[in-house]
Amino acid sequence: MLRTAVIGLGRIGWSYHVPQIVAHEKLSLCAVVDTSTDRLAEAKEKYGVEGYTDMMEMISAAKPNLVVICTPTHLHAAQSIAAMEAGVDVFLDKPMAKDLSECHAIQEAMERTGRKLMVYQPHRVMPETVALKAVLAENLIGDVYMYKRYVSNYVRRNDWQAMLKYGGGMLNNYGAHYIDQALYLLGSDEEAENIHCIRYRMASLGDADDVVKIVIETKSRKTIDVDINQATKASLPLFVVYGRYGNIIHTRLSDGRPGFKVDYLQPEELKKISLSEDLAAAGRKYAPDAAAELPWKVKEFAVADFSKVNFYDYCYEYFSQGKESFIPVEQTIHLMSIIDTCRNQSDIFA
Repeated sequence: MLRTAVIGLGRIGWSYHVPQIVAHEKLSLCAVVDTSTDRLAEAKEKYGVEGYTDMMEMISAAKPNLVVICTPTHLHAAQSIAAMEAGVDVFLDKPMAKDLSECHAIQEAMERTGRKLMVYQPHRVMPETVALKAVLAENLIGDVYMYKRYVSNYVRRNDWQAMLKYGGGMLNNYGAHYIDQALYLLGSDEEAENIHCIRYRMASLGDADDVVKIVIETKSRKTIDVDINQATKASLPLFVVYGRYGNIIHTRLSDGRPGFKVDYLQPEELKKISLSEDLAAAGRKYAPDAAAELPWKVKEFAVADFSKVNFYDYCYEYFSQGKESFIPVEQTIHLMSIIDTCRNQSDIFA
């Protein structure tokens, strides 16, 4: 059993990590840490687990093999480094840290101490991601040239996520999710080359961004368009992927279930046409066939037909079985370098 302690009993620690650890047959919850004694008492009552207000005291007393750090972003670097220096591996909630320099400090501590570290990127294992990865693997739309990800809500954040001093804001919070998801879906070898970002603060009560537009051109000339808007009621498709011979869109399928609809052409079925250099187009028609006349095909993939992956299976394999990390730290550093570039090149318009 992998003796596991959770640091931070806020929403993500209490609602996701603790129940997942308790339910996993190869992990055991050996301790929890939080500054709130009420939360520690709640954990003791529900799970029978000892609680501590100090992480280092917990490590000394409970001797975990792994700590899961679910605290606010500005605490990630110091806590991760301290845990690894104490001889404990770290599973760290996203984003890795407040900025790239802190990420490099964590990576240096990992290499210096020989400890293992992986950052939690849950959107790699969501059913939508699993489904879209399977759709892309069928190569129905040919070479992908553009990927769009949209997420929206109207949220008047008034917690720590609304404040820059704690590492809050949607660039750090949701950007870490959806940029990573895009790079994962398009291929682990994709690297950002050109990055452009615009940020606003519209509904948030703090000073952090809540509307973020990120456009990335990869080295293979794919465009990633991430649109995070927490100040609108409007809804757009969550995913749209464009390829040479069609597109994939997240929508309601013909049976009413959410899923991915693929409209695509098969190149061998297209009629042969040739480029004309004659400036007088034949019949004054400027295309030999209209979109409606093309031999379009449709294929649907319901998200419900794909299962969410248990992230803690990857944790056990990496931290206990010596297998490769599901999310190599180099990929996380690349993600955080993109976020750092976005932050450095964009002011927040309020």
